[in-house]
Amino acid sequence: MDMTPRGDGRLVIALVLLAGLALLVWQTMDPGRFRYVAWLMLGFSAFRVLVLRFRPRYSGTGSTYRRLE
Repeated sequence: MDMTPRGDGRLVIALVLLAGLALLVWQTMDPGRFRYVAWLMLGFSAFRVLVLRFRPRYSGTGSTYRRLE
């Protein structure tokens, strides 16, 4: 498992932890507004993890291309 900052290992671990927290929220909280708010926050966190993982890396000039020197 690749544990570098751009590796898939960290992505998998983060998503598994968020899924585990969502399961705990479902098991321990009574149905209602607070459960839905907790799921919304966990879903937003998962979305953010995915967006940050698959976004392009920009250079200082705003270009996604690497310079060939």
